[in-house]
Amino acid sequence: MTTTTRPAARVPVRSAITALAIGAIGALGTTGAIGAAASPAAASARPAAHAHDSIRNVSVKGCRDKTYGQVPCGPWRLAMHSGKTVTFTDALVWPRDAKGKTYTDTAAPIAVSGDGHSLAYFRKSDNRLVVREMGGAVHVMPELKGRSVTAPMDLILSQDGRRLLVGYYGTDGERRPYRVYDVSDPGQGATLPKTLANASLSGDGATVLGEIVTDENTRTLATYDASGSEMSRVEPPQVVVNNSPYALSSDGRTVAVVTGSGGGARLKLYDMVEDRMVRSLRVKLPAGGTPYMLDWTGDRQVTMHVDRGHTMWIGQFDSETGAGKVRDTYAKPKDAFVFAACGG
Repeated sequence: MTTTTRPAARVPVRSAITALAIGAIGALGTTGAIGAAASPAAASARPAAHAHDSIRNVSVKGCRDKTYGQVPCGPWRLAMHSGKTVTFTDALVWPRDAKGKTYTDTAAPIAVSGDGHSLAYFRKSDNRLVVREMGGAVHVMPELKGRSVTAPMDLILSQDGRRLLVGYYGTDGERRPYRVYDVSDPGQGATLPKTLANASLSGDGATVLGEIVTDENTRTLATYDASGSEMSRVEPPQVVVNNSPYALSSDGRTVAVVTGSGGGARLKLYDMVEDRMVRSLRVKLPAGGTPYMLDWTGDRQVTMHVDRGHTMWIGQFDSETGAGKVRDTYAKPKDAFVFAACGG
């Protein structure tokens, strides 16, 4: 689940409060406020995927500005699957550099796990990157020294929120290698090759998939385990790398990609180990939409987000038959400067 913080675009929500934490504020009404973590005793409970009060999407309001046209004017808002909107005050709205300078013309990165139960963000109190679970547990990530806070940044949480993939630029303008962390025990994380781009996590979060541009200007796909060791590398068919988004299954080898649109869309499966297209299935997507996110949410289930401008459409498809169903549709906030949806 890649998410890059840009105005009115998808944010790095794959893109951290728990059912108990949110339940505790239910008495506040439709809009509640969350700041400090809930009781640590609640951290052990992890709700079922997309249970009520898991996070559906995150946004921050945009306000007019004489200099920049529009700027974020926070705080962050969590739209929940229960229909509530929760004000989230713990996360930075405007990024701050190491010297404490605030940049009000852009939004700080934020990411949501696919199951909607975790948030990755920069904490307002100390500018540290943290992952907050629903239920109260807050995991502090290593400091990203020398990070440019005005350059795009990738924050990608696994479906279950247990792994975090981070990509950023330094103040020298150079892109730093991706790092992957075990959220509960991050240490210094595992460093991936600097040549790796467009990285994402597999359905189970155990494998990193990314692109490497070779000296011959060809694009290869490569996978790495959580320690940073390369598992496979292949030059795939153009139909795979020339279409986006694509997603890696929990088997660490099967890549799903959607081509075409509307009633002519097809779900294609590519096996990286055998270097062959395994399957091409006709799937029905809504007309007039743009593919936003693709995720493996089961051994044979692929979930597709389609951005239709003012609305988001989410469909689930069987990767063996192509049979599909609509899981959810919702209206996107019209006033959002930044919007980030959960993945699966």
